[in-house]
Amino acid sequence: MVSASKLWTKIRENTPRRSCGPMTASILGTGAFAPETIVTNKSLVESSGIDTTPAWIASKTGILERRFASPETTASDLATEAALRALEQAGVPPEDVDLFIVATSTPDFTMPATACLVQEKLGAEGGMAFDVANACAGFVTAFDLAARCLQTNTETAVVIGVDIGSRIVDPNDRTTSVFFGDGAGAVVLSSEGTGQVLASRVQSRGNTHSLNVPVGGTMTMIGKDIWNFATDVFPETVRYLCAKAQVPVDEIKLLVPHQANDNIIRCGAAELGIPMERVAVNIDRYGNTIAASIPIALDEALASGRAERGDYVMLVGFGAGLSWGGNLLRL
Repeated sequence: MVSASKLWTKIRENTPRRSCGPMTASILGTGAFAPETIVTNKSLVESSGIDTTPAWIASKTGILERRFASPETTASDLATEAALRALEQAGVPPEDVDLFIVATSTPDFTMPATACLVQEKLGAEGGMAFDVANACAGFVTAFDLAARCLQTNTETAVVIGVDIGSRIVDPNDRTTSVFFGDGAGAVVLSSEGTGQVLASRVQSRGNTHSLNVPVGGTMTMIGKDIWNFATDVFPETVRYLCAKAQVPVDEIKLLVPHQANDNIIRCGAAELGIPMERVAVNIDRYGNTIAASIPIALDEALASGRAERGDYVMLVGFGAGLSWGGNLLRL
């Protein structure tokens, strides 16, 4: 009798490795929502008493201000508003959505999923809904999953990134509190149309030491580790996905990276040879909104006409896990 392990080894050896080719996934609409309360560097320093200055924060992070949600506001509230705006732009009724995926590290409850709460608030019963917890790589992970679902029996998906980062940091910890803000961004995807995901990849190193938030606790981050990690995987991911899709890096019309730190973004863009006018950056106004940063930046960039149908758009995320990944799109 052949053992189970030997059987599976034989099956793997005789199964050709296949990479997923281009996937049809057209962006029908995008939307974003951020709380009204603006917290400038000056007000943050004055309210917390942390040992820093507004000028230091701006020079080290590129952040000038961020948004904070009110105590009664939940992640599902922010996510629902972003989804409504995306659905309105797409002209898709909530009840026609087959799939809701919410990427978040700050869910309303341990259970049910925040995606189910968004589904309920939108009155969209019947579709599939679940969350993805992958920190700052959460949105590109959720986008990858949605695109794959669209290749089967899913016609319309809403992918949302939302986080209330202000609630998972110690306000007196300069290494974390100056970075994070709150917000949500959403994308409506369709299995029809000419849009494609040309290449997509999400990975993790299994590192929980460099960046973590214990249940019920606050964030711990080793800044040097995150800098070294991000400046490594950011350009490497872009090059890999472009090579996979046989798209030259210099043909990327719009690069939308996770808004972790302006210096990380500029360092990565410079290494890739992509001019900053083709990079979406809004960290100065929102700070690091974790899973929400990419869809908020994408929504603003597309609304201002920085990419059109047929253009190549690259999404890149990286963060706790240590996890990272990206999606190369053709609009």
